[in-house]
Amino acid sequence: MTTNHDEALPSEPRLSEAERAAAFTKHQPVDRAAAFRAGRAPVPMKFIMWMTVVFVVLGLGGALVEHYFGGIGVTTTPTTVFKLPATPKSPSGPEISASLPALMGLKYIAHASAPSFTLTNQYDKPWGLRDARGDVVVLTFENSTCNDICPVLGAEIRLAQQRLGVNASKVDFAIVNSDPKNLAVRTRPPALVRPGLAALPHVYFLTSTLARLNRVWSNYGVSVRVGTTANQVTHNDVMYFIGTKGQLAALATPFANENTQGVFSLRPVDIAHFAQGISNTASSLVK
Repeated sequence: MTTNHDEALPSEPRLSEAERAAAFTKHQPVDRAAAFRAGRAPVPMKFIMWMTVVFVVLGLGGALVEHYFGGIGVTTTPTTVFKLPATPKSPSGPEISASLPALMGLKYIAHASAPSFTLTNQYDKPWGLRDARGDVVVLTFENSTCNDICPVLGAEIRLAQQRLGVNASKVDFAIVNSDPKNLAVRTRPPALVRPGLAALPHVYFLTSTLARLNRVWSNYGVSVRVGTTANQVTHNDVMYFIGTKGQLAALATPFANENTQGVFSLRPVDIAHFAQGISNTASSLVK
């Protein structure tokens, strides 16, 4: 049996062509955007202002977070940091592990005669190399006021004399004044008092007129420079070992560290080591 699909079921209403056309004409397409604009409620101005403030605050907060925490987990180009150059270290002598001659800068001289001189000692009496014939003389130079290497060198002389033992009476320590601004004879000059040398026998602090001192400085290679104040007196440091017959036997170079205030110091172990070298060298010349 053939079914006719154009036939409506009994329950369905049947529309004519004219009725269908009228139904489509009646329902026009809807403009959804226009309908939305027309139907939405106006936004209060106070609400707009509050929202503006919120966005500003959130924006600043985000900038702060980015500033302090933005680098976490992110690789960035390192910033170049410019540093001041390191402060130069104070000059010092050789390492304590060096041999005694190396520590002292000890050099032996070809037995030339020591330039003769006569100066005035702390007892206001003449003292010269001729008076010391038969003894070994350890000759060095310090400022009368002990504002140079004196505290270190004086301590080394004191220890060296102790270590000389039975030879102590056969070795004279002659310290020539190197301060042209303080030439007066003093029984207890700071150069002897401060390092504990004032009461020791065979230790002499020698001074005189500037002309006489200058001849001694020149003959023994000591260069003295004077500044504008009492503390601005500098000189190179030397130590001579003069044999029992007045001959130059050896030359050493005392050393110390100087701080920014011009105070000289040295580690006790280095002082003791240098003192032992003085004692050994002087003892080797005793007859």
